[in-house]
Amino acid sequence: MSHSCPRACACCGAPLEPVQQFRFIFETDADGPTTLPELRHLPRANGRPVPVCASCQARAKAAPHRPPAPAARTGVRTAVGVLSFAVIVNFFLFRQSS
Repeated sequence: MSHSCPRACACCGAPLEPVQQFRFIFETDADGPTTLPELRHLPRANGRPVPVCASCQARAKAAPHRPPAPAARTGVRTAVGVLSFAVIVNFFLFRQSS
């Protein structure tokens, strides 16, 4: 195996059960496009499995999954940018000389 076996939960610091250690090693080593996604059960951070104890894993599964907050509305930002550009162009091209 290419990595060391974790001994503590990443969330609460409790010692990991042997089955949780096995799950972490399996999911880390079997992390590829050909692996069946339904075999993966551990929570993930940045696409990598996180070693957690059984109670923290149960809490993670029970928590509602919230999608990430949407970025700022790009349509509004684009409209403001276009209008600002138009005002600047209008000011320099069509100003009347006195």
